[in-house]
Amino acid sequence: MLNRGWWDEEEEKGWRKSSRKMVMEAFEQEERKPKPNPQLLFSDVYREMPPHLRRQRAALERHLQHYGEHYPLEHFEK
Repeated sequence: MLNRGWWDEEEEKGWRKSSRKMVMEAFEQEERKPKPNPQLLFSDVYREMPPHLRRQRAALERHLQHYGEHYPLEHFEK
């Protein structure tokens, strides 16, 4: 593209700057939304949850009950 004159370094710099700004604005907007409920980690793949995922879900629940104050759970959907 450079050799054909379709693009140059100034256009590249401008494109990078505007792209970065768009990405950062999108991140900021999405970070304001509540995060998905952690239980969705276990419920969106299988029709019936396999035993190993049931164990993992139970372990997560125990962990959050015990150490929940160390996680920003208020930022998650209920």
